[in-house]
Order: sequence, then structure tokens, then C-alpha cells
Amino acid sequence: MTHLLAAVLGWLGRKLGLLFVIIGVLLAVAWLRSEWQQLQALREEIAVQESVLAGLRTDLASLDAAIEADAADWARQMETATRSKRQELESLTARIALAEPRWQEALARFANLERQAQAARRAARVAAGDVAALEREIRFWDRYVNPEKLLALEAARARQAALEANARAWETARDRVAPAIAASPLAPLQAQRSRLSGDIAQLAGSVSPRQAGLNEARSRKGGEIASVEQLLDSQRARAEQDPRGRLVAAIRAQLPLALTILAGVLLMPFLIKAWLYFIVAPLAARRPPIRILPFADASPAPVNSAVSVPVELDPGEELLVQPDFLQSSSRPAEKRTQWLLNAALPFASLASGMFALTRIRPEGGAPTRVIVSSQQDAFGEVGILALPAGAALVLQPRALAGVVKPAGEPVRITRHWRLSSLHAWLTLQLRYLVFHGPCRLVLKGCRGVRSEEPQAGQPRLINQSATLGFSANLDYRTTRSETFVAYLRGKEDLFNDLFAGGPGCFVYEEMPAGGRRGGITGRGLEGATDAVLKAFGI
Repeated sequence: MTHLLAAVLGWLGRKLGLLFVIIGVLLAVAWLRSEWQQLQALREEIAVQESVLAGLRTDLASLDAAIEADAADWARQMETATRSKRQELESLTARIALAEPRWQEALARFANLERQAQAARRAARVAAGDVAALEREIRFWDRYVNPEKLLALEAARARQAALEANARAWETARDRVAPAIAASPLAPLQAQRSRLSGDIAQLAGSVSPRQAGLNEARSRKGGEIASVEQLLDSQRARAEQDPRGRLVAAIRAQLPLALTILAGVLLMPFLIKAWLYFIVAPLAARRPPIRILPFADASPAPVNSAVSVPVELDPGEELLVQPDFLQSSSRPAEKRTQWLLNAALPFASLASGMFALTRIRPEGGAPTRVIVSSQQDAFGEVGILALPAGAALVLQPRALAGVVKPAGEPVRITRHWRLSSLHAWLTLQLRYLVFHGPCRLVLKGCRGVRSEEPQAGQPRLINQSATLGFSANLDYRTTRSETFVAYLRGKEDLFNDLFAGGPGCFVYEEMPAGGRRGGITGRGLEGATDAVLKAFGI
């Protein structure tokens, strides 16, 4: 009674814990959905603002381009406007360059004339001084007493008059030329050149009248961009903050749905298994069995399996064995690599691991012995099944460790599809590979390989996940497991394999490796790869 009460309380505790888990999951989902919607709305708003910002930046780039284009256009206009002035300036500069040497020559001549006039004036002054000095020295009696002084005075006066006339002549010539020198012909040209240079500089440094408006529009656009960027920064900061929880309201809203899901979780496995057991399985049991080759010879039972078995190879025979099952062999034996078990079945050879095999043949006329044993599986055992000529065995290649066959001849394997059989669809095995004798098959299995022969009127049942193969002339079908409770608790598979008829045998491994399951509730639904392999009989 205590154990029963503890089991009931444990069951209730587990289910209550499962209810809390479901409530927590639903709350988390609802909270995440709400917060996700808010976050999505905020992200959409951010996306809108980013789109607006991109448009503003595009407008700003357009304004920059317009400013640059207007500046370039204005520069071209100014270049056109100053072209004539530059040409006039160049002409003036050329005229000044031509006139300046002549002007310098005229200035030099005027300077020489000025010097001559000044020299003549100085000579006249000196002569006037000499006359004045002689006049001061002469007395009235000198006219009678010393007439030489009067002659000297007259000579001095005559010389003064001549020098004065010469000085006036030079000064008259200078004064006549001076007005022309005072009004330089280069002055107006130089003044005009200076004016043209100023005009050209003013035009070159001028700014387009549109630049002020464009720059003002650019400043406004920059302000708008700064405002949108500030708003985006605040929205992004809000998006990064932790959202507020709404735990109590979510619990009240999601509790009925949580209870419904809990009831579904509790009842769904039972309903599915009941549907499979009471509806699908009886339907399959009423279908006719599969018989691959009804007229094939019976396959003899294999010898008992062991951890290692000896394989005797006579001359004219060869062994194809997986390298990790080759324990020992005679040295004189010839060893080569054979890439595929059967070149006509490359996919089956690769998928079942029967590729890159070691081929062993006796050398000379003496037989040789090879010891076959699993080198990797501590629970693996091997057994040998001899197929005489005419015998055929349906076998999954995954159960093969090696094949002994006539040297140089391929292993004869035929393919048989059963697409119209419900048993094939329930086991997800649509194609069957049949090995034909004469050959000896080296089979591998977890904890050993066994075989049984169904007796007349006494068909044999076997867990289908343990089945390795069966004689091609046997009747094969799937049948429902006999106890529903064991199937419901997961102790048995939904289907067992049933073999009848004969004579023949079926081969199975003592313990399905790795908990392998068969049928529609086992290995066939574990993954797409396993389903494909089993559908092709591999």
C-alpha cells in the first residue's frame, strides 16, 4: 500500500510539475510575443525614422551637389565675363611693353637737355659775375688813363651776353620739351591696366547670388538631420532597455490553455498507441504474407555464433571481409582490396559498410584458414551460414561481415520490390535484397547470431528489430504484439515479425544493437536517413 501511495503521489507530482512547466512555457511565449510585438513596432518606427534620415541625407547631398554645381557655373560665367578684360589687359601690357623703351629713351634725352641747360645757366652766371667784378673795379678816369680795363669789360660783357643767349636757348629748348615729358604717355595705359586688374580680381572673387540661399537651406537640412538622429538615438536606447513584465495577467490568460495542453500531452500518447494497436495493427494482420521466391530451396541453419570463427578457404574460393573483422590469416594467402561487394549495387554496398573489402584467396593448391572476429564491438559475435546452389536468403547487408564465394565470380544479389504490400509499408521496407548460393555468408550480430525453423502449423514470432534475414521461400508478415500493456509501457514494439511455411529458416541477432527498433513506431521514424536505408532493404 505504501509503494502504491508513493507511486500515485510521484505520478501526481510529475504531472503537476509538467503543468507548471506548460504554464511557464505559455507565459514565456505570451510575454515574448507581447514584447516582440512592441519591439517590432519600435523597430518599424526606427525603420521609418531611418528612412526619413536617409531621405534627409539624400537631400543634403543634393544641396551639396547644387552648391558645387552653382559655384562651378558661376566660375564659368565669371571666366566668360573676364575673358575680354583679360584680353584687353594683355593688349595694354603689350602696348606698355612696346612704349616703355621709347619713353625711357625720351626721358634720357630730356635729362641730357636739362643737364645742358643747367650747365649753360651756370656758365652765364659765372660770366655775369665776371662782368660785375670788372664793373666794380673800373673808375671814371680809367676811360682816359687805363682804356684796357674798358676793353676787358666790353669783352666780358660780350661773353656774358653770348653765354646768356646760349643758356636761354637751352632753357627754351628744355621748356619746350618739358610739357611733353610731364604728361607721360604711359600713365593712362598703366592706370587703365590697374583698373582692369582690379575688375578682374573683383569678378574672380565674387560669389553667386544663389549661394546664400543654398547655404541657408543646407543649414536647415543639417538641423533636421541632427533632430532625427537625436530621436533615433533615443528610440534605439528604448529598444535596448529591458521590457516590463506582465506576469500575473499572463498567468490568468494562459492557465486554461495550459490545462488543455497538459490533458493533451497526457492523453495523446495513449490515444495514438491505442489507434495503432487496435485499428492499424489488426488491419495489417489480415493482409496476405510476403513470399519473395516461393520455389527457392531451403536455406540450412547456420552454425552457432561465437566471438571468433574460423573460415576454411579451399582452392577456387575467396573471402570478401570487412577489414575490421579480419583477425588473423595465413601468410601465403593472397590479399587484395575489393571496393564494392557488388558493382551492380553500389549504394547498398556503401550504405551497409560493405566497401573497401579485403579479398583473400588461397595461394597454390593448398587451402587456407582465416579467423573472423569483430575488432571494434565488444558484444559482437559472428556466425557462418552456408547457401548451397539454388538456395536464397533475404538479408539486410548491414548484417554482413563477409562473404565466401567462388573466386572471380560476383556475389549474386537480386532485388525484389513489394510496393503493394501493407506489411512492406508498415515496416518501411519496400525493397528486399536476396543473396543466392552457392556462397557462405559471415553474419554479425550483437550478443550472437541465431536461426530458427518454423514448423508446420507453428509459425514463429520474433522482435522485428532483431531480424537479420530469412529464407526467400518463407511466408513473412507483421503481426501485432500480443499484450497492449507491454506495448503501452514501451516494453515491446507494436509489430513482431512472423515466419511460417518452409522448409526454411530465419536469422536474428540475440540483442538488437543500440536499442534499434523496427516498424512504423521504431527505426523507420527516427530519421529520414534511416527510413531511406530501410526502404531500400539496407
